[in-house]
Amino acid sequence: MAVEYRYPDFLCIGVQKAGTSWLDVNLRRHPQIWLPPMKELQFFSHVHLPATRRWTDRQRRHRGLQFLRRYMERNAPEAWNYRYVGRLADLIAGPVTDGWYGRMFALASPERICGEMTPEYSLLPEAGIEHVLRLSPDVRIILSLRDPIERSWSHIRMLARQRGIEAAAELVPFAHVEDHLERADYAAIVARWRRFIPEDRFHVVFMDDVAERPYEVLEKLCGFLGVSYEPGVFKRAEESVHAGEAQEMPPAVLAALKENLKPAYDGIAALYPEIGARWTARYY
Repeated sequence: MAVEYRYPDFLCIGVQKAGTSWLDVNLRRHPQIWLPPMKELQFFSHVHLPATRRWTDRQRRHRGLQFLRRYMERNAPEAWNYRYVGRLADLIAGPVTDGWYGRMFALASPERICGEMTPEYSLLPEAGIEHVLRLSPDVRIILSLRDPIERSWSHIRMLARQRGIEAAAELVPFAHVEDHLERADYAAIVARWRRFIPEDRFHVVFMDDVAERPYEVLEKLCGFLGVSYEPGVFKRAEESVHAGEAQEMPPAVLAALKENLKPAYDGIAALYPEIGARWTARYY
């Protein structure tokens, strides 16, 4: 019998531009794992980061319509799963409530664990993390981290594309945006979440390892989530997902990032000395 509400067994909380799409694509291939139709449900960010509503509502409507049209075009009406169609309609129309979120995960069969990937969750305040735990008291948290300057440069390029900016001089202000710097403060993100999540339910993935040892990363992640590691499921793990086009960083942007992000490197080196030292050595 189908349940009406269910909440995630795990969340990947980001960070942005640090391999969450790669994680999403690969975990969707595992038969013991269920993920929602759409990556980045943005539920907790919608509730606790009000500024995100300027774009998250539009994103859900746009993607929800895409998924609904595709499903209805590919399946004959007599074969439609109306519970699934209803959840796609929820993506489009909301309202975004605890019940909305719980009905989404109720689509997962009981024998599968379920979760979602929303990088914006890395920025949740303590009230947001407490909300997560009210719904999912035993939730497991995955945090994916990338060299701060590399992450920031990827983020800047994305913003520039969205706004049609090409001139190098116009990119420098992005290196000083407070929100942009907050996303690189990994030590603060870890500290905030670890106040609520014990070590055995908090798993960190480094993008360097994804690039160099993708199968080892997935094997450890399966162990963390309590599902079997099946190498055959991950045959395409070496493929990049949504990799941006390489672009040389303008010297002025690099100089600004080096100045602003040095505390971020110091913080990660204190938490994870080996990777922190490697990242620091690249730029300092």
